[in-house]
Amino acid sequence: MSNRITVRVGAAVADAAPELWGLFIEDLNDALDGGLNAELVRNGDFEFDPSERDDFHHLTGWTTEGAVEVRTASPLHPNNRHHASLSGPAAVANSGWDGIRATAGERLRLSLFARATAPTRLTVTIGPGLASTELDVAPGEWRRLEADLTPTATASGELRIAVPAGADADLDAVSLRPLGEDGEPLQFRPDLLQALKDLAPSFVRFPGGCLAHGYGLANLYHWKDTIGPRWKRVQTRNIWAYHQSRQIGYTEYFELCEALGATAIPIVAAGVCCQNSPGGQHAIAESQMDDYIQDVLDLIEFANGGPETRWGAKRAEYGHPEPYGLRHLGVGNEDEITDDFRDRYARIEDAVREAHPEITVIGTSGPATHGPDFEAGWPYARERGTAIVDEHGYHSPRWLHQNLDRYAAYDPEGPQVYLGEYAGCTSRVRSALAEAAYMIGMERNPGVVRLASYAPLLARVGHSQWTPDLIYFTADEVRRSASYYVQRAFGAERGERVRAVELEGAAPSTRPVPETVPAHVRAPRATVAFNDIVVDGRAIPDAVAVPGDDGVALAEIDPSAVDIEFTAIRRAGSDGFELRLGSDDPLGSVRLHLGMSQGRDTVVFRRDDGIDDWLSTRRRPEWSDGEPVRVRVRLDGPRLQVWIDGNLHHDLEQDLRPEQRVVAGALSRGGTGGTEYVVRLVNAEDTEKTVRIELGHDPGAVAADVELLAGAGPDDGAFFEASPVLPVRVAVEGEDGIDLVLPPWSFASAVLRPAA
Repeated sequence: MSNRITVRVGAAVADAAPELWGLFIEDLNDALDGGLNAELVRNGDFEFDPSERDDFHHLTGWTTEGAVEVRTASPLHPNNRHHASLSGPAAVANSGWDGIRATAGERLRLSLFARATAPTRLTVTIGPGLASTELDVAPGEWRRLEADLTPTATASGELRIAVPAGADADLDAVSLRPLGEDGEPLQFRPDLLQALKDLAPSFVRFPGGCLAHGYGLANLYHWKDTIGPRWKRVQTRNIWAYHQSRQIGYTEYFELCEALGATAIPIVAAGVCCQNSPGGQHAIAESQMDDYIQDVLDLIEFANGGPETRWGAKRAEYGHPEPYGLRHLGVGNEDEITDDFRDRYARIEDAVREAHPEITVIGTSGPATHGPDFEAGWPYARERGTAIVDEHGYHSPRWLHQNLDRYAAYDPEGPQVYLGEYAGCTSRVRSALAEAAYMIGMERNPGVVRLASYAPLLARVGHSQWTPDLIYFTADEVRRSASYYVQRAFGAERGERVRAVELEGAAPSTRPVPETVPAHVRAPRATVAFNDIVVDGRAIPDAVAVPGDDGVALAEIDPSAVDIEFTAIRRAGSDGFELRLGSDDPLGSVRLHLGMSQGRDTVVFRRDDGIDDWLSTRRRPEWSDGEPVRVRVRLDGPRLQVWIDGNLHHDLEQDLRPEQRVVAGALSRGGTGGTEYVVRLVNAEDTEKTVRIELGHDPGAVAADVELLAGAGPDDGAFFEASPVLPVRVAVEGEDGIDLVLPPWSFASAVLRPAA
């Protein structure tokens, strides 16, 4: 490939998608409580429960001194049943999430509800030795108490509330929040809020994700449970196996959208729960569907209704008389496309269309960019005339580079696409650049792709259930990934028209294929015997894989054509085994997992550069110790077939196309001095590129501001760490265009305008 690249920006070919880049916020990885929520107290309502997680209890987050009990008699509110009861001398102390961070001179607002049988004075400290105050509790019913504290030093400590000897007090709804410039408690953590603002999002999707349709019907996200005073909200188990306080509920969600200058895209369950719930997908009972549909319509009224309407009046009561201006509503998330789903979805969509034709409904097409739910979801959306379909796709960098033109093949007549969740599978530079290339592909197809949001957005270090994430954070640090800076560049610099681009000097990248590769088995958490092994008609000695070793090489095979079969028997342990056809990292391989997810399922992956790309999943019963399973895998060029006990489980074509690793895209917009051009460039190769950007149709002197993300290797960057490189800005001038150098493994976003 040439190291000199010419980018010729041509005529406008389409209007750009005006709201393409946005955010998806889900209470995952402690993204809300312990994250965006500015609350410093963990479990201030004493509602954590062992049913949510084995190590949870009503005093999770608290330590106790003396006689402290959790009681339910005469609760603060029926939705907030538990409180702490102290008989002095006694105290409770809360260390928040990994310590309560106190900053010297920063005022904090303490609020709590308390009651006592006799006059009692509470001693409150943030410590050790950072701040203190006292609160007087009058005898009788629950009363709300407040006090401001100002730490004298910056440190991590705990909030301690003590009752003296001979006194007693009940405590609930304990809160400690920083105060803003207006003297009111902050709702959102400022540094995280600023990180989101800097992304310049057009929209915010909320609350899920899987959180929206819940872990069983009882766990569906009901918006009405999340508004009003915090002590009256319904707290519940999070589908990601922790607790939801709902302190960031729908009122705060709409407030967040306003703070970010973004429109809201709320997601409601499509009348079914997550198919990964116990017993699979379940539908809301027929007798309850009318009420559920009314709840959906009530949400729209809460957002848009005038103060004379029931739910518009409720919004005004909570401090926002003006409508929020809701325009979109997502119905469903990654749902299995069953008859129950079709029935419930259709009824919800029909009701919204009839009552609120101004609302655009966004449908769903399953959890991936392929597979049975994708293949069923899209035809159903076309049948329904659904305007926009929510696709999700977590893929390897290789896949992203291969599929830049994916959306060029979609029917521009609709439905249009909201790519609601996507990522390049790691926090490495390699993934960030692949995402940038794929985003250029989305910008090129505005008639198809209208909306897109990276996922997940936020993760607290040490409290994560999913990687990669766009932003990692601790109590006092925000760690922006390389992918963050890519997203920021696309969000901050947008265009009004998509421009044709001719890219000269760049050629697709192909990967070398070795003549032979190993067939290899391993079992990380089990002892598995492999018997009666046959490879291309040849008998192979039996083998045993045990936990803790690197597995067993069965034979050398032709990576383009092989037929291998064996009987696998799990002797002990949990889960199953992996069969790898191909070289280990960094070269490519195909991997079959049998029973690697709680002893169930067969899954096929392709692995390149040490990064897995999911190809196919098939359900199967849980694998039992001593149960023989006959496995056959046949690879013939791109075609891969897998049989389990004689039944065909997988039959797929691998994508062996070359990758587009040097990529360019362009937009234009009106500027004060004439037309401005936004040009994106990706160099995901090991060689430096000399780039000429030509504006032949718009000659004259050109000045450009270029933001360049460069200086790290492709595999630099890691989960939970800040980006290994930061973008730098450079000014460039030229005639009829500009010249610049694009280092290896770099991304550039350039704004070109007529020179003054």
